[in-house]
Amino acid sequence: MKNRRRSQNFLLVLVSLVISLFVAELAVRIILPQDKMVTWLEMHPDGFMMNQTGGKAFQEFGEIKIDYRFTENRLRDVSINNEGSKKILALGDSFTFGLLLQEESSYINLLNEHLKNAGSDSVEILNGGVGGAGLADWPAWLEYNGANIDPDVILYFMNIHDLERALSKNIYVLKKDSLIKSQRWKPSEAMQSLGKQGWYRYLQGKSELFNIVVKLLWRNIYFEDLTNDFDTESSSVLIPEMEDFSLESEYSLSLGKAIFEKMDEWCVSNNCELLITTTGFFPSADTAVSAHTLRLYNALKEGSAELSDKVRFFDPSECVSSEINSDYNSIKIPGDSHPNEQGAKLIADCIWIELKNYITD
Repeated sequence: MKNRRRSQNFLLVLVSLVISLFVAELAVRIILPQDKMVTWLEMHPDGFMMNQTGGKAFQEFGEIKIDYRFTENRLRDVSINNEGSKKILALGDSFTFGLLLQEESSYINLLNEHLKNAGSDSVEILNGGVGGAGLADWPAWLEYNGANIDPDVILYFMNIHDLERALSKNIYVLKKDSLIKSQRWKPSEAMQSLGKQGWYRYLQGKSELFNIVVKLLWRNIYFEDLTNDFDTESSSVLIPEMEDFSLESEYSLSLGKAIFEKMDEWCVSNNCELLITTTGFFPSADTAVSAHTLRLYNALKEGSAELSDKVRFFDPSECVSSEINSDYNSIKIPGDSHPNEQGAKLIADCIWIELKNYITD
């Protein structure tokens, strides 16, 4: 009799819980609707960002619904990979990844179409873009994953917040002209493991309530700040001096140059060449470009970055700006800052003008 009562109580609690969750899900969908997303981003224990290895992920934004595919080497899969072809590894943030765009509409895929139309079937561009990545993510990412891909060329797409992200992530610190590995964010192993579970990813794709829970977990539990918000007294890792974050200091510019040099050193050691281009979003009057990044961009454009004899720099910004009369909103996804299909095509077309002679040669 007692066991029967316990079973009834358990069943009552279970039914009440299910009904409560159903009501909460319904309330979220009515009062605070969420765009569902199955997370594909991971953080390496050393603090740099990367895509998941293999499999698929899902994202929606209003009426936009996108399925992403990934290779075992954490690249966005555009199903090319011709055996024996020369490989250009494209690196960059969510613009390069093609966030909220189907694979065929990303500017990496459109550049591959340009190659195909030019008869350069022996060259392909692989999409290594990672959302949220900054300049400092890439040397560590290359050390971890680059040899598996074995590229002939690395094509780095500089975007408008790259150096600010390098400063905020603290993956490298410049001390006395030496680039020293450090860190800011340390991911929770338990939460990383949880994020790979099938039931967890299923709920991400189906429940708007669960998407709120995941956002709260990412904000408060997934990562530990080893710098304690860059507090010099309590930081457990090496950090810059506070004055180094000021534009009056030359620190950020020197840091950006040193990171590019480290990427070039990796290329030299692995028999590839480093090219730097931009996403085309660098008009001088565009206040959306972060100040530290803009200063590094100007140094590259003026040839004063001390990389001109080592690394080629291409910039499609003037081409992109002139085609849209500097109206960048016309090539952005409505309600978002990323390029729409028209914007991705324009970026690909303008970059192709800059790169076609080099690539086809």
